Amino acid sequence: MNTPRPTTGTLYFTLFGIPVCIHPSIWLILFLLGLSNGNGLMNAAVFVVMGMLALLAHELGHALAGRYFTKEQPYITLAMMGGVTELRSRPRTRTQYFLYVLAGPAASLLLGLIVAIIMGLHVGNVAAGINFYLLAPFSQLEAMPFEQQYSIAHALENGTIPHSGMMVYSTAMFICMWWSIFNLLPILPLDGGQLLLTVTNNLKLCSTVGMILGGALAVLSLMNGMIFFTLFMAYFAYINWQISRGAW
Repeated sequence: MNTPRPTTGTLYFTLFGIPVCIHPSIWLILFLLGLSNGNGLMNAAVFVVMGMLALLAHELGHALAGRYFTKEQPYITLAMMGGVTELRSRPRTRTQYFLYVLAGPAASLLLGLIVAIIMGLHVGNVAAGINFYLLAPFSQLEAMPFEQQYSIAHALENGTIPHSGMMVYSTAMFICMWWSIFNLLPILPLDGGQLLLTVTNNLKLCSTVGMILGGALAVLSLMNGMIFFTLFMAYFAYINWQISRGAW
């Protein structure tokens, strides 16, 4: 992703000594993603905030690992369809680069776990919060032990956690889990594609895998009426097709 030119509305700040640039386009993309869930403006607003925190955590994972391995100053930019961490030079060894790439999804998963622990403390059952994080994104809450389900239901019933608060918790966990999984798909330029490229050192193979998988997910999304995600995956399939032709 190319760093966009500074425009009106662009935010600049530092986080753990790392410069961060947030382009206004990312707010629009997050809002559209939130609206695509079909749960109204309130849910979309929560999605924007939680999505921004998840993106920041993800790129911060890359940035901290990159600074550790290269001893250089990284720069984070969030814009359009995601984020990028820029370094003047990449980590020296393949192992270091693999860990640098993996640090992004790991950081967002860790953020989700922290939210889960906070929710667990809120309901008086930390294990319930952690299991909710692991199971709710996959619609498997019935697999939770009864006492954990009861802790959450009781907290909602007696107002310990308002329903709006529960929406914040569940949205944050959903984003952290699914965006991390999405980023680990073997599709360039996603982290999973970069990891596959680091292991195989075969750009043609990786771009072909990304093109096929991206195309398949686009078709599957279209069949399920997920228009925004269809366009998203079709775009990634196109990128990988271009890479496979040596045109990217």
